[in-house]
Amino acid sequence: MVLRGTKTKGNPVQNLVYGGIAGAFSRTVVAPLDRVKILMQTTSTRQNLSQMFLKVVKTEGVQSLWKGNVLNCSRIFPYSALQFATYDMCKATQFEEPLTVPQRLICGSVAGFVATTATHPIDVIRHRLLLQNNIHTFHEATKSILSEKGTRSLFKGYGSTISGLVPFIAVNFCAFDTLKTHLQWTSTPGILCLGAASALISQSICYPLDTVRRRMQIKGTPYKHGFDAFWNIITKEGVIKLYSGISANALKIVPNSSIRFMVYELCRRSLDF
Repeated sequence: MVLRGTKTKGNPVQNLVYGGIAGAFSRTVVAPLDRVKILMQTTSTRQNLSQMFLKVVKTEGVQSLWKGNVLNCSRIFPYSALQFATYDMCKATQFEEPLTVPQRLICGSVAGFVATTATHPIDVIRHRLLLQNNIHTFHEATKSILSEKGTRSLFKGYGSTISGLVPFIAVNFCAFDTLKTHLQWTSTPGILCLGAASALISQSICYPLDTVRRRMQIKGTPYKHGFDAFWNIITKEGVIKLYSGISANALKIVPNSSIRFMVYELCRRSLDF
């Protein structure tokens, strides 16, 4: 099995395809938790995870838990693909193995910046589709967004997104590689555990930035910029609100990260072309 952090194998096209497959597969598995997490972040409800989950099922039906999943995967495929391909390319071309923690963070940051910038407009459209009950299609969501400030609206919350996702991606990849280097776990359960641990580490550090990012993407957001949103959430709703939905996010991101790394490795081992 090819392990992340070892000498990079495969060409950029292969890594793009494998990364995309891994991302789309893992995200489909955890789509229901993602929907519930976003609703908890962006509404004033004080319902817990199970209450919000049951409310969505009761009012909108079970199928609504996968609302926007096709659109979600259309974003996740290139998003995940660009992360893995850019990270491995950066490692292979800029540094010698074994990489240090700062070098892994640099590669992860570059990967996060490239992937996030390329797919941000799709994420904004997906977010609108998930939260507006009167919007049912990609076209309707896009039209709604463009009616606000034209194409600029497609990059609503871009600054908050970059500041939130780039650190998360950097820490996630760095944590996985660093843990793998020290523990040398090569089995399937070992890789799954490494993926879970890296997800918990990166989430604990970066989750408040994700909450700010979601608030900035809401239609008619009252915040001027990311720092304004951050400050207002703290002063008006309390620090704990920055971690609203973190339980749902943990339940989503741990299996998502584990499955994504595992599928990527299996693809590199089994589907070389």
